[in-house]
This record gives sequence, C-alpha cells and structure tokens, in this order.
Amino acid sequence: MIEHRLYDIEKWEQGKIVEQKILLCTPKCATMYALQGYTVFDYHESLDMEPEQLCEHNQTISFEH
Repeated sequence: MIEHRLYDIEKWEQGKIVEQKILLCTPKCATMYALQGYTVFDYHESLDMEPEQLCEHNQTISFEH
C-alpha cells in the first residue's frame, strides 16, 4: 500500500491562477509539482487527517477547475 494525500495544485502567472487541480496523489508526485513551480497545499495535513493507503497500481486522480 502507498500513501496518497489530497492536494490543491495551483500555477500562478502575473498574480493570477492560470491552472488549478485537486489531486489525490503521493507526496512524491506533489513534490514534483512544487519543483516545477506550482503552489501545493496539502488538505490532509491542514485538516489533520490520516492519509489514504491505496494500491501501488492506482494512478493519480485529478479534478481540474
């Protein structure tokens, strides 16, 4: 089983959000977004929730606005 967390991923340009996603993904995946310049917010940490434990065969679940 692999830890997954719910993240809000945002890309900002000139003071405006140009891309926003809500992802259920691994912390490693969220770190990669942060390294690419995205703002990453961890809902699980903020709400003091236990992370989801999913099978390693599951892919990232994405909801885009």
